[in-house]
Amino acid sequence: MTLTPTQVSAEHEEKFEYKHLAIDWPEMLVSIDSKPVHLTPLEFRLLAMLVRRRGWVVTYEQALTDVWGPSYVADRANLKLYIWYLRQKIERDPSHPELIITRRGLGYIFGSRTTAAA
Repeated sequence: MTLTPTQVSAEHEEKFEYKHLAIDWPEMLVSIDSKPVHLTPLEFRLLAMLVRRRGWVVTYEQALTDVWGPSYVADRANLKLYIWYLRQKIERDPSHPELIITRRGLGYIFGSRTTAAA
C-alpha cells in the first residue's frame, strides 16, 4: 500500500484538532469541545484510520481490512454499526454528520478534501 502525504505526516503528529474534535495520539485520548470522550479500542482504531486518511474516501473494504482484518471484508453491517457508534459520540448532530461523511456506495471520508490540509 502506498501512503499519502497526509498519512505520513499524521504518523508524526502528537495532537490532531479539527472543528470540535481533538485527538492526543500518544495518550490515545479523544475530546469533543475539550471534554473527554470514551471510545472503545475498536472505535479509536476506526476513528484513527479515518483521520489519518482524511480528505480521501476510505472504501468499506479498506476500513474493514484495516480495522478488523482481511477476513471481515464482507461485514459491512458491522462497519456501519461502529460508524453509528462513533457518530453518536463525536458528532454534534449525529443525524447530520460533519466529521465522518458517508459516500454512498463507496465508503466514508473524514471531513472533506479540504480537511487534508488541516
